[in-house]
Amino acid sequence: MMKTTYKQIAFLLSVVALLAPLAVSATPEEDRQARIDAMKEQRDEKIQERKDDRQEAFCTRFTENAAKIVSTMGERRKDFQDLKEKRSGKLGENRDSRDGNLDSNRANADARRSEMYAKLEAKADTDAKKASVAEFKDTVEKAVDTRQAAVDVAIKAFRSGVDAALSGRKDDMQKAVDSFSSAVDAALDKARSDCDSSTDPQMVRSNFRSSLEAARKSLQADRSASEKVGAQVKALAEIRRTAVKKALDEFKATVESARRELKKAFGETTSTEASITP
Repeated sequence: MMKTTYKQIAFLLSVVALLAPLAVSATPEEDRQARIDAMKEQRDEKIQERKDDRQEAFCTRFTENAAKIVSTMGERRKDFQDLKEKRSGKLGENRDSRDGNLDSNRANADARRSEMYAKLEAKADTDAKKASVAEFKDTVEKAVDTRQAAVDVAIKAFRSGVDAALSGRKDDMQKAVDSFSSAVDAALDKARSDCDSSTDPQMVRSNFRSSLEAARKSLQADRSASEKVGAQVKALAEIRRTAVKKALDEFKATVESARRELKKAFGETTSTEASITP
C-alpha cells in the first residue's frame, strides 16, 4: 500500500515538473507584444526628448527675441517723444515766422499811410481841407486799429483751439502708446511663464502672436480716432477766415465812406485814390 502511494506521489511530481515550464514561459504572442511595448516606450521617450529640445530651443529664441522687442519698443517710444517735441518746436517756429511777416506788413502799411497823409496835407490849401484831412486820417487810423484788433483776436482764438486739439491728440496718443506697451509686456510675460511651465511651443507662439495682433489693432484704432484733429483744425481755420474777412470788409467800408467825404471837401477832381493798405 505504501509502495503504491509513493508511486502515485512520484507520478504527480513528474507531471508538475513537466507543466511548470509551460506556466512560467511566455507565448510567442506575448513576446511580440512585449517587444512592441518596449519599442513604443522608446519611441515615446525620443518624442518627448525632441519635444523638450524644441521647447528649450523655442524658449531660448523667444528670450532673445523678447529682448529685441523690448529694445525696439524703447526706441519707438523715444522716437515718439522726439517727434512730439519736433512738431511742437516746428509749430512755434511757424507761428513766429507768421507773426514776423504780419508785423512787417503792418509796418509797411503804416509807412504807406503816412506818405499818403503827407501828400493830402500838402494839397490841403484851406483850413476846411486841412480839417477834412485830419478827420480822414483819424477815421482811417481808428479803423486800422479796430481791424488789427479783430484779426489778432481771430488768430489768438485759432491758435488756442489748435493747441487744445493738439494737446488732446498728444494725450490720446500717449495713452495709446502706453496701452500698447503694456499689452506687449503682458504678452511677453505670459509667453515666458508658458515656457517655464513647458507649454507646447506652438501654443505659446500662437497665443503670443494673437496677443500682439490684438495690441496692434487697438493701437491702430486709437490712432484713427486721434486723426480727427485734422477736421478740428480745418473747422477752426474756417472760423478764423470768416472773422478776418468780416474785419476786412468792415474796414474797407469805413475807409471808403471816409474817402468819399474827403473827396467832397477837396472837390471831385482831387484824387484820394492813394492806396490805404490794412
